[in-house]
Amino acid sequence: MLTSCSVVFAQSTGSGTLLDHIASTSAAYRKSLPDFACDENVTSVAKQRFKRKIQVDFTASIRVTRPPDGTLSENWSMTSYMGHATPGGGHFPLPSYVEGGFGRGVPLFFTAENQYCFIYTTAGDRITFKSRPGVRGCQEPPSTHGFAQVDSAGELVHGETHRVPQEAIALAMTTLTSEDYGPVVLDGKEFRLPVHLYAEVKDGDRERTFTATYSNCRLFKVSAIVRPGDTTP
Repeated sequence: MLTSCSVVFAQSTGSGTLLDHIASTSAAYRKSLPDFACDENVTSVAKQRFKRKIQVDFTASIRVTRPPDGTLSENWSMTSYMGHATPGGGHFPLPSYVEGGFGRGVPLFFTAENQYCFIYTTAGDRITFKSRPGVRGCQEPPSTHGFAQVDSAGELVHGETHRVPQEAIALAMTTLTSEDYGPVVLDGKEFRLPVHLYAEVKDGDRERTFTATYSNCRLFKVSAIVRPGDTTP
């Protein structure tokens, strides 16, 4: 089905290609994914000249909702900081926090509306992407490149995205994002969601890393109480 090391352009992809498969599953993911929450376990580190300066370990509850426009929105609340519960909130310094793993992960690079921004190459169970030169209207900088890897059933198992530091920092993006995906059942339906995320931002001799694992994903529902006299919840 796949031709080794063949260059696949969005304008000429045929049915049955890996690009088509990932694009269709990405679209279905964004249309059918219900609102959900997961437990997040994080280690955030700041380094300078390869020496660890700060390390913060914390846990959080992350909530993913899908507004009417079809995008995925992430919100999180800290539940513990350095081993101590944080029920009342407050200010807790972090070397870095990376969001967007659920809504702006590797699958986003393969959606039909974004394919004009990239050049794709397939080789076996891996499809690589890189920014297409000279294309306007794309959100990613010119240096963006990476890959997605699938298993024998064509399901996404791993993805990486790379950017050069100057462009990434200017746009508040990571220089490297690496995600592992696994099956998660929500409301009786299986989805491929990130289960592990590693990200880094390199700036000269300074480096910040963010490592997160996601577990206990479940449906997230907002309840409302309507009292007499109320017209809206």
